Amino acid sequence: PLSPPHPLLSNTMDVDAALIEKLKALTSSEPSLGYRALHTKLKEDSDFQQVGLKKVQNALQKLRTDDAPETNGTDTGKDDLEALRQSLQPRTCTVYSASDDGTVKEWSHRGELLRTFFGTGGVQCVQVTEDYIIAGDSAGMLRFWSRSSGEVVREIKVADRYVKGLAVADGHVVTGDYCNMVQQWGVESGQRELLCEGHNAGVVSVAIAGNYIVTGGGNGAVLLFNRDAAGSADAKTEPVAKVYKAIGFITSIVVHDQDVLIPDRDEKKAVSVRVFNGSGGVLPEAERTIKSYKCGFQTWQAAIAGPFVLVLCTDFEVKMFSEKTQKLLTSIRAEPLSKAKNPYALQVAGDRCYVGYIDCCEIYAFSLRDGKRVAADEFKGHKGTVNAFCVV
Repeated sequence: PLSPPHPLLSNTMDVDAALIEKLKALTSSEPSLGYRALHTKLKEDSDFQQVGLKKVQNALQKLRTDDAPETNGTDTGKDDLEALRQSLQPRTCTVYSASDDGTVKEWSHRGELLRTFFGTGGVQCVQVTEDYIIAGDSAGMLRFWSRSSGEVVREIKVADRYVKGLAVADGHVVTGDYCNMVQQWGVESGQRELLCEGHNAGVVSVAIAGNYIVTGGGNGAVLLFNRDAAGSADAKTEPVAKVYKAIGFITSIVVHDQDVLIPDRDEKKAVSVRVFNGSGGVLPEAERTIKSYKCGFQTWQAAIAGPFVLVLCTDFEVKMFSEKTQKLLTSIRAEPLSKAKNPYALQVAGDRCYVGYIDCCEIYAFSLRDGKRVAADEFKGHKGTVNAFCVV
């Protein structure tokens, strides 16, 4: 039977009001969500299943405009920065970490170790769905554990070398590996659905954006593939666009609304490239715009946190920029207590960022509100470098 209509859905104006209230509730717990991710979440609610992508984009833009603090001029002053930082809401989450010690570990947001999942090779990447924990390792294996039982339920030989990039969406998982391949797999079937060809260096990072896959290579190439050809193990496709060419390998890709956020390592900056139009299609190259967040040090990963762009740099700082003006607002000192090489991994959840380091077995958590380390004695238990983690 159909659910009764939402009490506010009696006319167009009320549809907008109900949608904005729903978006406000979703973004209060996950402020980094873009309109594509919010559109997917809305489809889980029967009252909003018919709301289109463009309507979600417009409503989110209105919500952000209405909630933004007033400022004088283009610069963000100290008081405005503090207001923006305090607008980031705490979020209770679960953290999953992938380590060279061959394990994936599950942690509470306070850093308490909850469970350990054992693999074989060094685990390079991890993502989580409602039912599965999915990880890629140094032997080219993709492994699925049941979230309920903790048992291994599926193993897929993806490549002969490292699986470094991993993304999941709408019942599919996309992998990027050091054999220069990007592949899409069915989560439930375990069957390959698409092979994306075009990289001539190892694929380090991947992201899913609606009908598209965005990929980052070890040679700095960022490519865009269309998923429409997916369907069988023999299905192949080539890039529909070259998004960007960085100097140094691409260790993270974040799709945020119409933009793709990328660290340009050796150019010592992060860039946000406007790739998509308001309908989810690809903009012609001549119409794409690029915003730069200049750091002064090599950049490893970048992330979105509400009104901020965060960039993890080799000077052991997380630099916080205004997404709107590209101005550097403040920095968080993220140097570990133990000896470690470069900071390498960055994730954001609510009012926290999580940082991992090369040759470091711990995860460090920092408050985005005051820059202080939180859960200082926790997130300990791995016996090898933490290569990646995700938060759910």
